[in-house]
Amino acid sequence: MTEYDVIVVGGGIAGSVAARYTAESGLKTLLLEGEETPRNKPCSGVQLPYMEKLIGSSVPKECLCANELNKVSLTTPKGREVRGGLRMLNYWRSTFDAWLNRVAVEHGADFMDQSYVTEFERGEDRVEVRVKEESYFCRYLIGADGLSPSSMTRRWLKPMEFAPRVTGTAINYYFRGESEVEADTLYIFFKKEFSNLMFSWLYYKDDQLVVGTSSDTEPAKYAERFFRFVEDRFGLRGEVFRREGYVTSYQGGVCLGEGNVLLAGDAAGFLDLYRGVGMDTAALSGRICAQAVIRAAVEGGAALEHYRLLAQRLVKLVEENALKQKLRYESDDALERSLSRLNVFKGQMYMAYAGFMNKFLKPERIILLPP
Repeated sequence: MTEYDVIVVGGGIAGSVAARYTAESGLKTLLLEGEETPRNKPCSGVQLPYMEKLIGSSVPKECLCANELNKVSLTTPKGREVRGGLRMLNYWRSTFDAWLNRVAVEHGADFMDQSYVTEFERGEDRVEVRVKEESYFCRYLIGADGLSPSSMTRRWLKPMEFAPRVTGTAINYYFRGESEVEADTLYIFFKKEFSNLMFSWLYYKDDQLVVGTSSDTEPAKYAERFFRFVEDRFGLRGEVFRREGYVTSYQGGVCLGEGNVLLAGDAAGFLDLYRGVGMDTAALSGRICAQAVIRAAVEGGAALEHYRLLAQRLVKLVEENALKQKLRYESDDALERSLSRLNVFKGQMYMAYAGFMNKFLKPERIILLPP
């Protein structure tokens, strides 16, 4: 029987950040990842530089793609293009997450990959976690294993929040060959014909062109339609050599956990389709989830209550943005209005203001972007 103060399930961004900070504080921490690492993950791997402040470390050059992204091209439903300069971090999630695992270990966490959790049992003062034939016990369990069909913790706590049908998908095509796509630019397309859930995206990672979209129905149809558009618009000449996707049947909202089980990242419902990102909310939630556990261990009180207090601002942002996203995706006209010249100008001014302020704000107070 092995005892820990904290067991973190899921070796992605939220889990690695949480494990790093609980271990750094002196709490005996175990980070569990179900897959063999480095493991691939369907994700943009594109984030603003403030991500480094959220995770607490500078991303080493070897974790970044060879091509730097420093421009954005946004196309509205009516075909109006808005361009601007914006420096971004561009990385493969396999490389990035494996590095975050190592950072957690360097700060004192134990790490085990190929350790898929098969069962939980929650008691009054500890949780039993079953991995293969072994049992591990902890005072606090942090679930950061997402919302895919293989995820455990959110489904274990809230099985009624998962529908019998798919509620969200994302599909990436990986293309190798010649194109007119600029290697330093992230292209974003807002058009319901290509995605009825979020925007569609196009950019390079090293020598691979990523063509992706999302939907809540008929994902293959949307993905193929968008790829054919990109193929014609940007003169693609080569081949699609890989396709990958993400799927979930989750239909709940934000849930921070129950009792001594806390949730972070996607598992907590910190998915922000309005901004089109989840990595910064994952890092931030992992960080404040760790702070909640540390406060409970040091000061007393329930970790979940500490977490609720610390996460108020983040929960409000995600819930408000979910309502905004529902309204803007009622039609292409609603989408076009949300991207009017005035709104885009306001957004650019806000980005400049927030970018300046984020240099001085504490990680927990970072202004998450885009607005």
